[in-house]
Amino acid sequence: MEEYQHSKKARYLAAVVYLVILAVVLTGTYFSEQQKAEAKAQQSVDR
Repeated sequence: MEEYQHSKKARYLAAVVYLVILAVVLTGTYFSEQQKAEAKAQQSVDR
């Protein structure tokens, strides 16, 4: 039973790490898209 508790804890930790990495990637993608849209809008104004 103790082995099950250890594996449960390891799976939980792996899931949390995965979600943190996923959140970082999605946040970075969001900010990147915002910057691209901003640059495109600025380029349109400059012309």
